[in-house]
Amino acid sequence: MVRLLQGKTMHGWTDVSFTWLLESLIDAFPNINLPKSYYEAQKITKDLGFSYETLDACPKNCMLFNGNDLSLDECEICGESRYKKYNESSGIIQCTTTKIASKQVRYFPLKLRLKRLFMSSKNAHFMRWHTDERTDDGIMRNPTDTP
Repeated sequence: MVRLLQGKTMHGWTDVSFTWLLESLIDAFPNINLPKSYYEAQKITKDLGFSYETLDACPKNCMLFNGNDLSLDECEICGESRYKKYNESSGIIQCTTTKIASKQVRYFPLKLRLKRLFMSSKNAHFMRWHTDERTDDGIMRNPTDTP
């Protein structure tokens, strides 16, 4: 499933086309155990820790609207509006009641990714190399040998 979702991302498949692919695979291979839609496939990857958080950001990159700043409508630093001013009917930028973030960033939590790396004993061995197997004889061989 992860490989199929990677293909979706790399090749720009739409959600509808991905669902169609899953349905086609299920029809072609009746004994295969696949989710029936893109939404169900996403839920599987969320359980694996492939999720991310979407945070609103100032259009000028001054700050992120996170934690105590979630209720703010303007940047505390530059005063820029957090939301786009867009009228859907005319396509002209104006004041509107619809609140669409001007800029968003994706945050990929590091802790879940590190846990996933340590799940495999082979990866865990490589992740602990600097602590367990590094030669400490005063000769600089690796950036971790520096003070």
